Amino acid sequence: MHFRYFSYLNVLIASAMVAVVLWAYARRHRRVRGATALSLLMLVGAVWSLCNALEMAGTDLPTKLFWANAQYLCYTTAPVVWLVLSLQHTGRAAWLTSRRIAWLSVEPLITIALVWTNAWHGLIQRNVSLDTAGPFPVIAKAYGPWFWVHALYTYALIAASVVILLRTARRAAPLYRWQTLLLLAGVLFPMMWNGLYILGRSPVRRFDVAPAMLSFAGLPVAWALFRYRLFDIVPVARDTIIEGMGDGVIVLDAQKRVVDLNPAAQRILGQTASAAIGKPLEGLLRTWPEALELSRKQEPAQVEFATGSGKRLRYCEMRLSPLSDRRGEPLGDLLILHDSTERKLAQAQLLQQQRALAALEERERLARELHDSVAQVLGYVNLQVQAARELLAGGQTSQADAYLARLADVAQDAHADVREYISSLKAATSLEQGLFLALTAYLRRFEQNYGIHTEVVAPHGLSEDALAPAAKVQLLRIIQEALANVRKHALAARARVVLSPQVDQWQVMIEDDGQGFDATQTSDRDEAGFGLRIMRERAEEVGGSLQVHSTPGQGTQVIVQLPLRKEG
Repeated sequence: MHFRYFSYLNVLIASAMVAVVLWAYARRHRRVRGATALSLLMLVGAVWSLCNALEMAGTDLPTKLFWANAQYLCYTTAPVVWLVLSLQHTGRAAWLTSRRIAWLSVEPLITIALVWTNAWHGLIQRNVSLDTAGPFPVIAKAYGPWFWVHALYTYALIAASVVILLRTARRAAPLYRWQTLLLLAGVLFPMMWNGLYILGRSPVRRFDVAPAMLSFAGLPVAWALFRYRLFDIVPVARDTIIEGMGDGVIVLDAQKRVVDLNPAAQRILGQTASAAIGKPLEGLLRTWPEALELSRKQEPAQVEFATGSGKRLRYCEMRLSPLSDRRGEPLGDLLILHDSTERKLAQAQLLQQQRALAALEERERLARELHDSVAQVLGYVNLQVQAARELLAGGQTSQADAYLARLADVAQDAHADVREYISSLKAATSLEQGLFLALTAYLRRFEQNYGIHTEVVAPHGLSEDALAPAAKVQLLRIIQEALANVRKHALAARARVVLSPQVDQWQVMIEDDGQGFDATQTSDRDEAGFGLRIMRERAEEVGGSLQVHSTPGQGTQVIVQLPLRKEG
């Protein structure tokens, strides 16, 4: 083999170097969809450029013919690899089964075999000779029948790649449209030069510049690679995103970078697609720690969080779904953002209505109890007054004085009961503002009125939202009834209410340091037993339970257990 150097070889060597650099970059990212196909294509381009350089540098026909035939390895491979790359980039890799790839490889294998045996049949080229008329010798030839079969097959594959990329670009978002169009340019650029050469219309006469153009066609692909991050940002789930859907959709790659997001997600995040795509999700969710924590998970998960304040307060639900291909290889994550503000407001309004209804029912109940209690007291007073008048008329003043003293005690107890009912009514009204506020206000009035020191013990950050509105009303009334018993019977100096949230219920204990009693000796007929029965009925009315622990001389504990409110 004999070779000669001339300046055109520099272009081919530069083309090969560009292809090698792109091949190395694609190999580094071979786990990403499409990277393997691009690395193979750039390897083909590098080999093609080098073989073409050796053909051009050869000075004799055998040398040139050998390296020209070697280039058919690239002629036949490049269109198949372009089609594979186009299918993978546009999310149609499922079409590339082993059987179909085998069928696509049949024509290239036949062509390669015919090239190296052309001297026997002339199906690829005929009348091969060395043309020395130009500045350097080139191969002169006439194409055989199989060459045109190969050319038709090659351009059919290229046309299929072009159609696939054009259809994807037409419905893609602007960023991915440019990404796809740059890839399309990489397909068309070398094929255009090759077609002009085959038809004898090449601006550069007498030789095919397609090998140089194939590698330099990698430059627009490189631009997509570095400017639009072709392989770092692949539209893995674009076909599943509906631009007009109300929920926000964010697609992440395996490195937790934003790959795509629909208009709803842009509104929720307050970011445009051009500003968000390619950025780490952590930067976009910096002010949403709950959402950021969710995005770091590796399994499906969900979280709810609030953003803004005042009139701009919004509630969002975020669901994380990992994405994988048919073989189970991870591709990234899909985040669904749902604006749940309207539902939250509706829930809050419903809860407010439930609170108001529960408070109204409790006021009506208290009004009936007050009516019945006052009626009984007035009836008793009427009887006692009539008896005292008869005794006074008969001159039995000492007995009449005893009746009047008893009436004074009854009036004092009735006054305390009425004041207690009024306090209960105030608590029921203030319950609309919250259980803790109502309980605190009631205990403050209780301590002021009766001199018994009271306090509430609750863990920090305890939320009363876990209880249903009806349960809050009954709990407050149970506490009031228990403290009324403390006032009437316990002779206590101190009392406290201890709130203890548990897994599926609240436990509330009302305890005092009074004289206590034997709980086994009480009955519904006496006042204390009647009060305990009322408290127990109230607890059971909302699905709870009540227990009483008391020992003479050691105080009393009333323990209430109430179930938590069911969601929805």
